[in-house]
Amino acid sequence: MDTAYYIFYQTAMIASLLVTPLIAFLTIRRRRVPGAIAMIALAVATFIWTFGFFLESHSNTLEQQMFFNNIGYIGSMSVPVALFFFALHYTTDKPRITGWRVSVFCFIPLLTIILVWTNDAHNLMWYDEYLSESGPFTVTMKTYGLFFWITAAHNYMLVIGAAIILIRRLFTGSRLYRGQAISLIIAVILPLLWNVIYIFDLLSLPRKDLTPVMFAISGIFIILGLMRFQLLETIPFTRRFIIEHMEDGMMAFDMHNRLLEANPVALALFGLDNKSIGNIIDKDSPLKVITDRFLPDYKGCVELPLTFENEERIYELEVVPMRDTLKRQLGWMTVLRNITERKRQELEYRTILQTTADGFWLTDMQGRILDINNAYCQTVGYSRDELLKMSIFDIEAAESPENVAAHIEKIMKEGKDRFETRHRHKNGNVVDVEVSVNYLDIGGGRMVVFVRDITQRNIMQEQLIAQDRLASIGQLTAGVAHELNNPLTSMMGFSELLTERELPDDVLDDIGIIHSEAERAAKIVENLLTFSRKHHKEKTHTNVNEVIEKTLRLRTTEQKLNNIQTTTYLLTDLPEIMASALQLQQVFLNIIINAEFFMLKAHKKGNLTITSEKKGDFIRITFSDEGPGIPQENFKHIFVPFFTTKEVGEGTGLGLSICHGIITEHGGRIWAENNADEGASVIIELPVYISPEII
Repeated sequence: MDTAYYIFYQTAMIASLLVTPLIAFLTIRRRRVPGAIAMIALAVATFIWTFGFFLESHSNTLEQQMFFNNIGYIGSMSVPVALFFFALHYTTDKPRITGWRVSVFCFIPLLTIILVWTNDAHNLMWYDEYLSESGPFTVTMKTYGLFFWITAAHNYMLVIGAAIILIRRLFTGSRLYRGQAISLIIAVILPLLWNVIYIFDLLSLPRKDLTPVMFAISGIFIILGLMRFQLLETIPFTRRFIIEHMEDGMMAFDMHNRLLEANPVALALFGLDNKSIGNIIDKDSPLKVITDRFLPDYKGCVELPLTFENEERIYELEVVPMRDTLKRQLGWMTVLRNITERKRQELEYRTILQTTADGFWLTDMQGRILDINNAYCQTVGYSRDELLKMSIFDIEAAESPENVAAHIEKIMKEGKDRFETRHRHKNGNVVDVEVSVNYLDIGGGRMVVFVRDITQRNIMQEQLIAQDRLASIGQLTAGVAHELNNPLTSMMGFSELLTERELPDDVLDDIGIIHSEAERAAKIVENLLTFSRKHHKEKTHTNVNEVIEKTLRLRTTEQKLNNIQTTTYLLTDLPEIMASALQLQQVFLNIIINAEFFMLKAHKKGNLTITSEKKGDFIRITFSDEGPGIPQENFKHIFVPFFTTKEVGEGTGLGLSICHGIITEHGGRIWAENNADEGASVIIELPVYISPEII
């Protein structure tokens, strides 16, 4: 037993002498890491302690043993201080004990070393020294003095303090930090326990201090921490450093609304300091706004306005439940992110997009609509919420889904595109649009799309083209009409003379037919002359409202018989225009008869609304019916001569073309459009008369 214990002791001491330099060597390579210098000092101090006690075990005289014992005390008194400062520096980036304060912790160890080497003069450390046999060893027995116990208490306090720091800081980290914690805690606890056992003689073993040996065993765990758990490479205070230096405010609360942790940003936001940490949030605390509104049931993000330095800022508050490994909730973590600048930019961005006359989309590469402005909502008649559930494929009216997908592929490759297409309105109509697209390589790809409604522009272009075409046709028909007038006049004159002669009845009947058909042909020629703008009539000061009322009186009986109701909204004090009242009456009558015809055909009844108003320098007259409306494809043809959707014998197709000619000759314009609900409107604008005296 004694021999085995002797071999164990000597082997352990030699192992300690080998392990401690290895720890110092491995640590020197990481000397820039906080705590590394303290670890090197700990290894060196343990080596001196072990070296002194190792030589003491091989000495046979009291003087030699006391000498080597005193050498060991140089190391043993340095170990607790080095261990404490290692724990302190390793677990925080801002240790509060620096500079001259370190000397306070070194005072008792230095004084103890002096007292050890001068003990013969005062016996404060020990007295009554003598040699004794203890198992296989010759040991020095002594009675400990007062200062020895002061020193022991001081050292135990430092070691226990180091253990508390490591346990508190390291076990709050990740799994990697927990591995570091276990290796370091074992390295601290083993020597401490054995030293207590040795000093108070708690085990019946030879009186040989194995504390240095325990530090050697601890060294194995330190080396494990260095190699396996990246000790002195990934340091625990980096987590704390990140939290304290992050720009976002971070706070943690327990289930009783106690503030467990908060970084400087969060404390500053609410005008608090570190003294608030650990306290339950009461009714007067500025944190009450968080604990009352968002804890304990809330989870997610919400915007929270806060006033900081007399300036209101917008913060995004994220609340995350904290749970243990058994999924039990322990509290909440909150993160406050300053989004004031982002909200300002979003407001500017939305203001620009919402005030622009063009429509705006933001879509992903699958064509899903992610954002949209009000202008586009008005263009296609859908609400914002409806459009955000739709995609390009739901809106596109001109291209097939396959062509749309191919178009998206092209945009993604080329980066941009500009083209014209047609979009589907909520009421079923189609809208001509000009599309400008830019591709953004973010978030899986985004398309920034601006959409301009060019329906009216296309209609005006088509009307200009039609107007030129009508002018050409007018020149042709004018010549033809003049050439036809003379023979038609002769036919009517001679046929009328023949009816005065004594002729058989059947011949007279034929002559009557010739005369009536010649008159009908003359009427058509008259219309052609009107259409060709060659048949001018004198223009006078004209009140449009009076012309409308006179025209309606002509249709009163027909409208009553056909169940047609007419409502007028005529602006009083409407300025006069220079016009031919008879020609305007012809235009108005033609439009009213057309409206009556299509309402009767669709519903056997109807309501006609006539409005007059002043629009700038023009008088606008609007005729709105409740008929079937105008098919989109017919808009470009309705003013073309001889174009009609009526059955054969119901119309010649010259009515609206004659109206177009009269209005254009008066310096105005005429167009048609479908109503939002049902029916169509014909709109006329004529220039207001401006007296030469005013000019």
